[in-house]
Amino acid sequence: MYRYKCTVAYDGYNYMGFQIQDDLPTIELYIKQAIYKMLNVDVKIYASGRTDRYVHAFNQVFHFDLENEIPARGIQKGLNSYLPEDIYIKNVEIVGEDFHSRFSAISKEYRYYININEYNPLTIRYAPNITNLNVDKMQEAIKLFEGTHDFKGFASASIDPRKDTVKTIFNASINKRGDYLEFIFIGTGFLKYQIRRMMGLLLEIGRGKEAKDMILEVLEKKDPSISHKVADGCGLYLYKVNYKDE
Repeated sequence: MYRYKCTVAYDGYNYMGFQIQDDLPTIELYIKQAIYKMLNVDVKIYASGRTDRYVHAFNQVFHFDLENEIPARGIQKGLNSYLPEDIYIKNVEIVGEDFHSRFSAISKEYRYYININEYNPLTIRYAPNITNLNVDKMQEAIKLFEGTHDFKGFASASIDPRKDTVKTIFNASINKRGDYLEFIFIGTGFLKYQIRRMMGLLLEIGRGKEAKDMILEVLEKKDPSISHKVADGCGLYLYKVNYKDE
């Protein structure tokens, strides 16, 4: 068997997330279809994680196996010729069978973008327009996410009770880039809706509707019902998946 590690970028706005869901349009569905059209084989795809509806990716990673070796560059060019223009395979390499896109990852980086100035119809699908935020208060609050915590209170309410909800966030920070705020989250991994729920609370703090201590309360009580609304998916990007020795 030959294992192919692929890095893909995509605009998630037109898709129902990464993972296949019946016949709904998803990133995984289009990738599987492209592989089938190119090679006439039905492969199983293993991704580093699942992005939700509307969520984008700069560098999502997935792998699949083939019985026969095909040059990595040929796989990349072939897949891109069959994929829609909002999904692009950036890199393909043949790796050892001990590599796994999800389980070999040592950390992930997500970024969230917000337009804090005049409404821009050209970017609203990629950065929600939210004004009158107290950035200094959010700068203080976001640091409370750093460290090792039980993030169950920021997860989906339907999370499997058997799932380990303790995660470590190495860096949580905010940068101002022109008309935009860039929120950076780097950690060992993230639960479903975790970053969007954290963003939802951060935005409430920025609006003056909540104090930063609410973050500590949600972490302590571990109850998703008090962690406020979920921020829009369109502002969230899977920025990078990190692996050992890279």
